[in-house]
Amino acid sequence: MPDRRAVSPKSAVPWALVAVAAAIVFVALVRLRVAGIPLERDEGEYAYAGRLILEGIPPYQIAYNMKFPGTYYAYALILAVFGKTAWGIHAGLLAVNAASIALMFLVGRKLLGERAGAAAAVSFAFLSVDRWVLGIFAHATHFVVLAVLVGLYALLRALEDGRVWKLVAGGVAFGVAVLLKQHAAIFLPLAAGIVFWPEKSMRRVAWVAFGSVIPVAAVFVTLWAEGVFPTFWFWTFKYASAYVSYVPAAQALSSLGSAFAYIATASWASWIVAGFGLFALWRGGFDLRARIVVTGLLLASFLAVLPGFFFRAHYFILMLPAVALLIGAAVAALPRFLPRSVAPRLALGLSLALVLVPIGTYVAAERVVLFTLGTNEISREIYGLNPFIEAVEIAKYLKEHTSPDDRIAVVGSEPEIYFYADRKGATGYIYTYALMEPQPYAPTMQDSMMDEVEVAHPLYVVFPWIEQSWLPQPGSDQKIINWGRRYVRQCYEPVIAVEILSEYETNISYDEAARTYQSTTPNLVYTFKRKSDAPCKAPR
Repeated sequence: MPDRRAVSPKSAVPWALVAVAAAIVFVALVRLRVAGIPLERDEGEYAYAGRLILEGIPPYQIAYNMKFPGTYYAYALILAVFGKTAWGIHAGLLAVNAASIALMFLVGRKLLGERAGAAAAVSFAFLSVDRWVLGIFAHATHFVVLAVLVGLYALLRALEDGRVWKLVAGGVAFGVAVLLKQHAAIFLPLAAGIVFWPEKSMRRVAWVAFGSVIPVAAVFVTLWAEGVFPTFWFWTFKYASAYVSYVPAAQALSSLGSAFAYIATASWASWIVAGFGLFALWRGGFDLRARIVVTGLLLASFLAVLPGFFFRAHYFILMLPAVALLIGAAVAALPRFLPRSVAPRLALGLSLALVLVPIGTYVAAERVVLFTLGTNEISREIYGLNPFIEAVEIAKYLKEHTSPDDRIAVVGSEPEIYFYADRKGATGYIYTYALMEPQPYAPTMQDSMMDEVEVAHPLYVVFPWIEQSWLPQPGSDQKIINWGRRYVRQCYEPVIAVEILSEYETNISYDEAARTYQSTTPNLVYTFKRKSDAPCKAPR
């Protein structure tokens, strides 16, 4: 039986809704302030693929990668609605994030009560914009979170009234989550467990499974009809299987510890409160359904971070809904752990402090990024000397000096250039990381990329001579890098030389100055123009 101190006093003002709305407004203002931040690589990939979709070119036809295409379609929708710019992409992310915050409140209220739902939504709002999980960038994990929350809310509603269409709708949402990112397949057993547990009903599980198959089957059939299914299958199943297998399990624990220390840099207090919330969830008088669903979500989201043992910062966005719900549980349950001599208002204040103090410490630590730094400065702060700022200028030059039918090639991993330049690639290899990895397909991939570039003989070639664009590993076959240097020397001439000297200084030289440029660092991105229309190849 809940302690009466845990029940909010009646008021004409819906304070929970006011708090959630205020959090959405705050986060929206932050996101709008930084919406013009240059795209990073994943965003560039999604944006380029999304633009191609809007032009009638299906995924995997002229742009390859191992990710399922859901986020490509999501970006296509965002580009159509908000505009084909970095600002438009981040405005679309704002809308996705706002919807997720609202759903956090609805899910939290249904499972843990109104106060806990509001605490969860507000906590999630701040956690999801944190730069340490790359929250200000439109990664696929943001879209997965929205789909999972839609599915979770639909299934919770279905458990109340037994409506089949809600079971199917929940399944569809979880199926969409898988299309957005393969990691989300971990949430499918959670969905099945939620509907099976109360009445041991396999019929309900079947309806959810049916719903989850609908979007996946629809996309698979579409890709088959468009003639790209074999390429899709190779990249998303065969190569993806090799990709997640080459990091040894022995490194997993230390890598996870380092990653967690990084992502909790500014939000550590929220994670501590969530730890108390896990205890409070099971000892604070919540009903069994809430305990099972929230714990199941926590376990599923943690498992979704594990594939490949890469532990990239944005993967942890998948855990934020569970963490936020645990914070909500801590807020709702704290008064029940306090001595009865503690006054109700003091108990309420102490419980609210579990939300406000972590938020306060986070904002104090991140105030410069949240309120002051410019977009280019934030990009440098987060990504160092990666050429994301410079990509804008390179692409601008390419767009001005080419026609829409001209092809360009980026021999490296900077797909954002294709998007900014609004030009199609001469090769489908928009990343070269796979070519440097110790996986069995790397030699064939290198030969294939070289063939594609030489056959297309693009008007311009962008060649990043920068480690972050290749990430060569010990023992990597660097044949394609050596070929690329011979190819541009023999068939092209430099027209842009970009040298990133430091976080604060970049030299950009054009035409004759580019041809004679003498670099002082290895942080170089060259752009070359074709010398002749005649076919040209280089020794391998």
